[in-house]
Order: sequence, then C-alpha cells, then structure tokens
Amino acid sequence: MTLMHHYATDTCSQLFVGARQIQVWQHDIPALAASNAVLLHGILAVTAAHYAWREHEPARRDLFRSRSLHHHALGLPRFQEMVASASSETAEVVVAYAILLSIWVCAIPEVAAEQQQSLDEILTTVEAIRGARAVFHLYRGTIMDSPMGVFLDRPYPAPPPVPVAEAPGRQNPCVRQVLRCLRDQVLHESDKSAVQQLQMSLDRYATGLDHNRLAAAWMASVDDGYWARLRGNQPHAVLVFAYSTLLVHASEHECWWISGWSERILRACSDVMSCREVATTVDWAFHERQIRAGAGELADAVKRADMGESRS
Repeated sequence: MTLMHHYATDTCSQLFVGARQIQVWQHDIPALAASNAVLLHGILAVTAAHYAWREHEPARRDLFRSRSLHHHALGLPRFQEMVASASSETAEVVVAYAILLSIWVCAIPEVAAEQQQSLDEILTTVEAIRGARAVFHLYRGTIMDSPMGVFLDRPYPAPPPVPVAEAPGRQNPCVRQVLRCLRDQVLHESDKSAVQQLQMSLDRYATGLDHNRLAAAWMASVDDGYWARLRGNQPHAVLVFAYSTLLVHASEHECWWISGWSERILRACSDVMSCREVATTVDWAFHERQIRAGAGELADAVKRADMGESRS
C-alpha cells in the first residue's frame, strides 16, 4: 500500500510532462493494472525506484531499491512471455509496461549508485528504450485509439511550434554552432543524420515543453545504421553519442529518472575515445571540453528560463 500511495500522490506526475500524460499515468494506467499483474509489477518497480531516489537515509534507500528489483524480477519474465504472444487485445498493456521498463532501466543505475558503466553496458540499457519504440509501432493502430495514444504522437509538430529565435532562453546559439561544426566533421551519412536529429531535438527542447520525453526520444529514434556503428565503437558515432549529453544534461534537473546519465555517458565515451588508436583521428580532449561547456551553458539557460516562467 505504501508504494501505491506514493505512486498515486507523487510518482505518476513525475514520469512525463503535460496534463495529457499525467492524466494517463494517474488514472488510465492504474485502471489497466487493476486487472493485470504484469503492469502492476511495472508500476511498483518504477515507484519503488522513485521512492529510493528520494530517500536520503541509506537503510530506507536500500529497502526501496530492493523492492524495486523484486517487482522488476517478477514482472519482466511475464512481460517477455506476453510480448511473445502479443495481440491487439494485449497491446495496450505491452506498450504501457514497455514504457515503464524504459524508465526503470534509466533510473536504476542512479538509485543503485552505479556510477561507472562501460559504453556497451549503457547502450544495452538504451536498447530497452529502442525496443519500447518498436513495440509502439508494431501496435500503432490499436494504441492510437487508446489513452496510450498520447505517447505515439510526436512531442511537437515539425518544425517546432515556437521558432528557436523566439524560444524562452533555453537554446544557446553557441550550442547550435558546435553541432553545425560536428555535422561538418563527421563523414558517414548515418552519423550526420544523427547529429541533425539531435539538433532538431534541441530546437524542440527550446520550446520548454515535454523535455524528459525528448531526452530519451533521440536515443530511441536514431536509425539502425547509426546504432550499429555506435555499437561497433566507431569513433565518429561515439563522438555524436557523447554530444547527445547536451540534451541529457539540460534535462536532468527536471527529470528524476535520467538523473546522472550525462556524466555516465561522457565517462564511458571517454574510455573509448581516449585510446591511442582513436586519439590519432579525433581530438577527444577538445570535444569533451566543448561538450561540458555547452552542457553547462544550456543547463544554466534552462534554469534561467524556468525561473522567468515561474515569475510570470
């Protein structure tokens, strides 16, 4: 009962931004979970992770982390069985659990204080997000007619509803210039496309809407060609992934379940990019300075914009 109370009064409104999303997670998903144990375990796993993330007392933090792992262990095998025999009748539950799974795999490293992860471990985690996106598209028609349809809509129309030049201070012209230079530097078309998608995400972020969804959306939406290059540790693909921390870092103060991700990604990329073979083709030290400086400037711009909006 403690976890369900916490979910109903706190966690449900801390997953995604916007009244439509909060409505889904506060009312529709619990109603669906009332008759589905798999989805209930997904809710409880994420809620316990959120509770542990909020806790400062080590013993209680450990307690709720253990509960989170427990509910995850109970729910995941049943979810995998459900996916193997999925149909239009179970699509809504499959998609809802897939979203919760994506949140959980992002949140649990910070909750468990797993500060050092290899790039391969991080990419394996991110593949849960990419897998969730694949589930969305598999059952698109069914889901669009359900309350979960809000998650199949683009966060914003394209182009962004507010021109970047008029956005409330969230975008930084220096960041745009850095990404333009990065796109000119990388050679493979998949890498160039990934940079362009990252710029589009940052432009949309500049509107100040649905920031945490965008932070995960870039990783989920880059094409398979780029993803294969990234998994193969191709230097330019890894470099582009490192630059994605611009968006992640700017979102962390507003989204608990991606907290700590920018630093984990940068450290993992640094391990790959600092090797002697890569150092002859990519000046990683220069790029790391650029990324950290740009991330700090963007995060400061976001906070200033938020403070201005709260006063108005």
